[in-house]
Amino acid sequence: MTTTISNPPYNMKWKHPFFAMSQSRFAFGLPPESNANYAFIQTALSKNDKAVFLLPNGVLTTNEKEESAIRRALVENNYLEAVIQLPNRMFESTSIPTSLLIFNKHKTTANILMMDAKSLAKQVEREQRGQVGGNSHTKRVYKKKINILDDEAIDQIMNLLDSPENKENISKVVSLDQIKNNDFIIQPTRYIDIKQKKVNCSDNLKLICEDLQTISKEKAAVKLTINRKMAQDLGILDLCEMLNKSADVNKEIIEAYKNDPDVDIGLNTEHVVTLTNSKVFKVEVKKWDKLPDIIQAFAIMWAQMSKQYNDQENIALMRLKTIMLDKYFNNV
Repeated sequence: MTTTISNPPYNMKWKHPFFAMSQSRFAFGLPPESNANYAFIQTALSKNDKAVFLLPNGVLTTNEKEESAIRRALVENNYLEAVIQLPNRMFESTSIPTSLLIFNKHKTTANILMMDAKSLAKQVEREQRGQVGGNSHTKRVYKKKINILDDEAIDQIMNLLDSPENKENISKVVSLDQIKNNDFIIQPTRYIDIKQKKVNCSDNLKLICEDLQTISKEKAAVKLTINRKMAQDLGILDLCEMLNKSADVNKEIIEAYKNDPDVDIGLNTEHVVTLTNSKVFKVEVKKWDKLPDIIQAFAIMWAQMSKQYNDQENIALMRLKTIMLDKYFNNV
């Protein structure tokens, strides 16, 4: 039994090959040219019995028509064996959330193992030396916190893959009918039983504030000055406006909690996008009649990352609100 193990380029644009629909590798459907994730998966499965892919979480829930149809076909044909949702911030260069998808064309059961490995992660601090720029960068050592899965966590994951079982907060054996009833969404957290634990309010507040600060810094790491029509043509105008509104909301949140000694929120309050009628982009674009492919690819990747950071920030803010309400009511 042959196996492919792959960590392909994420969300890469590609061109449909000639007579693509007649190629056997696209029997489950032709992925859109805007995203090759499912092209990589189908190509691997056309040549191998098993495949393991490390991909962004967008593949688990995408509602893009062609991708949704392919995901559904992979599930209905019983090719998907397991999905392992990994902790965020496992890469040193990006905090994009990812998952491992394990495919097997010769499964012996009609179930899929869903796993959430976030609770198994441990945080470590690693040193990095600047790779580009002058001596002030290349001779400087940076410290960065990332999440890892240690040997014990990996052993636990491998044991569950060998003997799938339901484990609170970690795993769930899901039937194909259950996935069908969830519109063929294959995100593990949709299925796993989560037990809420009572935690120390102050400690939890500190962790949430740290998460908010990290996420907010990531969101503000890229600032764009972009022509409004270009933003519209790239399909990111609504996102640009939403991100700027988010910065305005952050100002209100900081003001609301400024007198609470337990809450230290370092949210970004500067607009990360400047929309202009001038022909301006952060990198100069001279060919205005047709956008260069590299700019379109960048826009797709940036939009996805920004959406993920914004969603993570909103979730953390909701957690903060819940804890603060509990704190205030308990002190009354």
